[in-house]
Amino acid sequence: MNSKHQRLDTPTIVVLGGTGHVGIPYINEFLSQGLKVRVLARSPERVARRFPKAEVIWGSMMNEGDVRSALDGADGAFLITPIGGNDDADIELRVARAAIVAAKDTRLRHLMFASIIQSNGPTGIPLMDVKGEIERLLEKSGVPWSALRTGCYMDDWLEFSPSLLKKGIFFFPIRPTHHFSFTSQRDVSRVAVQLLRQHRVLYGSLDVIEPVNRTLNEVARLYSEHLGRRVVHTGGSLLPLMKLLRLVVFRWLNPVLASKVRLAGYFDTHDWFGDPSQLTTALPGFRVTSMERYLREKLEKITSATVKRGTPLGH
Repeated sequence: MNSKHQRLDTPTIVVLGGTGHVGIPYINEFLSQGLKVRVLARSPERVARRFPKAEVIWGSMMNEGDVRSALDGADGAFLITPIGGNDDADIELRVARAAIVAAKDTRLRHLMFASIIQSNGPTGIPLMDVKGEIERLLEKSGVPWSALRTGCYMDDWLEFSPSLLKKGIFFFPIRPTHHFSFTSQRDVSRVAVQLLRQHRVLYGSLDVIEPVNRTLNEVARLYSEHLGRRVVHTGGSLLPLMKLLRLVVFRWLNPVLASKVRLAGYFDTHDWFGDPSQLTTALPGFRVTSMERYLREKLEKITSATVKRGTPLGH
């Protein structure tokens, strides 16, 4: 049988929902890991310019027919559902249902979903609870599926402003005392690649997180160690103002930001961490990216770029 599905020496993965801020690191890593990457995009010319080595096809991830065309002949797919504005989780459910139907129709061998670590029960935050609902849809669907659950993205939470860090400030608008699990997006991509190359489907979820959970005060201390100067967390006092703006401004001018502010409100009052032993059990020998390693590599890149530009490091 000479099927495209059997050419797993160089598997083809379809990225659904990968053209935004969250998805770009995934596409980059899939390409660097040697996969054939196909991206479904409503603006294919723009995406093709950014990822010249990827196959980019036109279509909407909310259209079953478009998703079906994207999945045809692929070995797996990686689903990133979009954030809905003003706490509306319906768009995520619509996208997930379209992917499930298309996966069934094309007999896709593996549908991987970028989920998040789950609490013991509903949180009341639509952006969080909808991920669990999508996992339940996948479980009932009959398609081969895996949910790769992430903690707080290091790529977002540690994305620092050089101007603020020079002043010793790590800004994040929540209180710094609750504990969180953190995830490097690169690790999620690497896990997805391993599962695809090993022809392995979890039919369940996997927490892809570093071994320890941390407070933002601890993150600031790590920054201090790696930067060689004292860094303190700040920004928690701004959340009440952001909550007010959410009601009177963001809901109209930036609905997605309104959803994120409510999510920040949850993080301001709750711990949020998963089970790192799951990854050790599922993929023995997998080397997870620690926050120490992430910061070290990030700062090395910044230093290298600064030296190439000929700019003194203290400026």
